[in-house]
Amino acid sequence: MRNPFEPLVFATLRHWKRQFQLKLLQNFRGRFREMLAQAEVATPDGCVGIAATGGLTIETFRLLLENLPEGTWEFVSHPGYNDADLDKVSTRLRHSREKELAILTSPEVKHLIQREGVKLISYRDL
Repeated sequence: MRNPFEPLVFATLRHWKRQFQLKLLQNFRGRFREMLAQAEVATPDGCVGIAATGGLTIETFRLLLENLPEGTWEFVSHPGYNDADLDKVSTRLRHSREKELAILTSPEVKHLIQREGVKLISYRDL
């Protein structure tokens, strides 16, 4: 299950509205954790990348990795291709998908992941 809480250190990466939303969401963090523990549901410690949604750059990704807290974190992104099916969907993220795909598959990002000692896992590994 996605744990939607992003460390507030990343809230400054984007617009004031996103900062406000992330800070407001923090009010529900404690109750969310209690409910997960009661239900014995595995989840990452939170997620990163929400503040950068639609505006990911290699520099932003580098900042995320270099400031990643200890723990297990989900990186939220929307990489993909713009095709006829996506053209039928109303989303502000349409134009950032190919850019995110190029960033996330770049040799520079592979090097950053290795340099920062980040281990890539899937939800199965939780």
